[in-house]
Amino acid sequence: MKNIYKNTSFDTGFGIFRKLSETSLDIVNNNYLRLFMLNTENKQFNYDELYEYLLPNIARYVFDRRKISEIEQNPQRVYTVLSEAVAHLREIAENGDKGAGGELGEILLYLFLEQDLKAPKLFSKVELKTSKQDYIKGSDGIHFKFRTTEDGKKILQLVIGEAKLQNTLSAGIKAAFESLHTYITTNIQDLNLLDTHLINQFVNEEEAAEIKSYIFEIPRKKRETIFGIFIGYSINYKGENDNNDIYDKNIIIENEKQVLAYVDLIIESINKYHLSNYQFNFYFLPFHDAQKDRKEIMKQIKNQRPHYNKGGT
Repeated sequence: MKNIYKNTSFDTGFGIFRKLSETSLDIVNNNYLRLFMLNTENKQFNYDELYEYLLPNIARYVFDRRKISEIEQNPQRVYTVLSEAVAHLREIAENGDKGAGGELGEILLYLFLEQDLKAPKLFSKVELKTSKQDYIKGSDGIHFKFRTTEDGKKILQLVIGEAKLQNTLSAGIKAAFESLHTYITTNIQDLNLLDTHLINQFVNEEEAAEIKSYIFEIPRKKRETIFGIFIGYSINYKGENDNNDIYDKNIIIENEKQVLAYVDLIIESINKYHLSNYQFNFYFLPFHDAQKDRKEIMKQIKNQRPHYNKGGT
């Protein structure tokens, strides 16, 4: 079924993410592992391409549709919107901040859910917080899409997002499932925010009314919750003895091996937390050094550099 609701992010540039494979999990619902990778240049991921796609999308990630529409109608605001947007992002601490740059995963999650899953955002993580440092306990974002059953019934899918960007795949996967378990068992904040702020997410009030009819009306229209999970990690393969052409081939092969080795852990975690009644959409993206690279990329975004400086700031 075609989704009539528009994405908030720019689609031009999403092609920097090369889709390597898509694997379905052999459990009850339709669950998918989607592996992506940035292009390489001289055996290095093209973080400059990543940066130049991220930068114009920051305001789209931070602000709701109504504010974006107001900005687009005021040409003067277009020149200041990036500064306004990055002011809402978490400050990058220097030493001892293990979470430094963690917002990169949340922004990438937003882009993958909109551009690949075709699930426009309802809320980003920034909109689910009370201040730059004090995050509400909840999801890393809420998106939505519709599906149609075999008998033609339209069902709203609320896509609950979770992003982890850590050096090891095992740590990222385990942390993601722990967060999902907390969300399922204790979270009410997100629905409260949907109730009070949903109207700002749509310029067209009729669109907002339709979404609310699936979420709040009693009896409400049919809906279901699915999960969108982004996992960023450090790639194990170095390829120091490869020439550039051999490296470009091997990095793909080795990356797929690295991720697919954790399929059993994912299935075990779904069963451990009794989540087989949910659909999962996993997105995997490797970095050379996930924790270091995420911090540097977000630091340069906070400093609003026009282009990525490979030597750091």
